[in-house]
Parts: sequence; structure tokens; C-alpha cells
Amino acid sequence: MFFIAIPDSLFAGESSLREKTLKAASIARSASIFGISRIYIYRDASGNFERDYETARLVLEYAETPQYLRKVMFPKNPDLEYAGLIPPLRTPHHITNPRPEKGEIREAVLVLLNGEIFADVGAKELAIYEGKERQPRQRVTVKVESEKPLSVVHAEKPKEVYWGYEVRRAPSLSRFLKSAKFELLILATRKGEPVGKEWNELTRKMRTSQKSCVCFGSPDYGLDFMLTQDSQSYQDFSDAFVLNTFPSQNVETVRLEEAILGTLSVLNVAATL
Repeated sequence: MFFIAIPDSLFAGESSLREKTLKAASIARSASIFGISRIYIYRDASGNFERDYETARLVLEYAETPQYLRKVMFPKNPDLEYAGLIPPLRTPHHITNPRPEKGEIREAVLVLLNGEIFADVGAKELAIYEGKERQPRQRVTVKVESEKPLSVVHAEKPKEVYWGYEVRRAPSLSRFLKSAKFELLILATRKGEPVGKEWNELTRKMRTSQKSCVCFGSPDYGLDFMLTQDSQSYQDFSDAFVLNTFPSQNVETVRLEEAILGTLSVLNVAATL
């Protein structure tokens, strides 16, 4: 599993909801392209960014949710005013076929109708549902048992294909890193070693690690500043790769969404060697 960690101050450079939506949507696309399992949003103690966290979480979760579930799972919310600008992810679980086939795995949302729990699987009719989850509007993974009548049972998410990401809240960066204990930790920063210098060891570690995470700083502050919020430094995480994945950048700053896409592109290559 591969995770990314971003600060709740991710919108520091955006002044409008439209810009914030587009930025979060870009992060959602990058996370999906490279099969990120979880996006952590950690606290930046330099200010109160709780409102921006809520916006980011909502947009990221909305983007990851299959289109046919969105109306039920996301009641009208002003933070989703520009949801129409979010590009489709087109991941394997974003199924568009309105005719479920026997044996197919789908995401569904539970619906209460006439005192009974059914599953909305994006078909023209609700499916008869069998499973221990019984909470209306709860999202579940199901397997189609029959087509006529349409019936489904609770199922595990398939491991052979990418099945989206989840969004988690995290404390400050150092507290998060100390509690998570990743097998492979990458701190992406302009002050790090050029990725080429660490390439051989990085590729070896990528092949053997089952739980990896790459962390990014905010538009205003790098990871070194984030760590100093708890009186920590890079030296306190000696097992981490502190990497500059843009060693020859010709601009003053690399935007967060650019840093995520570029860094994950490099790591994707490293993981396949």
C-alpha cells in the first residue's frame, strides 16, 4: 500500500472555492493514476485551517465516489458548488454500465425502502441486499449474485485492481510519522538529496516495502518547518529518504499538485525497476 500525506494548509495559495476545487481534483487524479490507497491530511500548526481541511476532504471523497452514488451520499453542500469541474477518475470501481452482470463487484449505497434495506448499484432498479451492514446511506462493496431478480451480497474489495483511496485526518506531521511507522518513508523537499543520488537504494526499498508514504509540505512552508512545529527535524527520522524530486527546477516554487504528480511519477518508475 502506498499513501501520501499533505497539509491542511494546502489551499494557502487559493482564494476562491473554484480554485480550491480544481486543486483538490488535481490531487485526486494524481492519487488515482498512481494507485494511492490513502490520503492523509495532517495539521499545519501555523494557523487554523480546519475549514480548508473540510473542503479538501469533501472534494477528495466526492471525486473518489462512483458517479451513481454521489446524489445519495453527498447531500447538497455549498462546498460542492464547482463539483462539475472535477474530472472523472475512471478507475475500475467507477463502473458506468447500468446493467450489472452476475459475479461483478461493485460499490453500492444502502437504501431504506418500505422498511427493507436494498442496495443502489447504479442499475435501473434497486438490488436485493444480503449483508451485515444495515445502515441507510452506508457505502458498501457488493458482488452481484443474480441479474433477475437483481440481488447482491456483501463482498471484499478486489485486491487485483485499484479500488480507490480513502481520506484520513492526521495530527501534526511529526506526531503522524511517529505513530504510523511506515516501512518506507519519503519526505519530498527542495532541501533534500537529488533523487538520482539515492536511486539505487530507493528502488531496492520500493521493491520490498509493503507500507510506504510520501509527505509533502504546504504552499508556504516546507517539511522542515512542519517538523519544527513539534521541535523535530529531518534527523529525527533517520530512516526516511529526504528527497528532492525536482533537482533542476527552473521556477521559484513547485505547486503542491505539481509536486505530487511529479514525485509520484518518479516513484512509479522506481517501483517498476
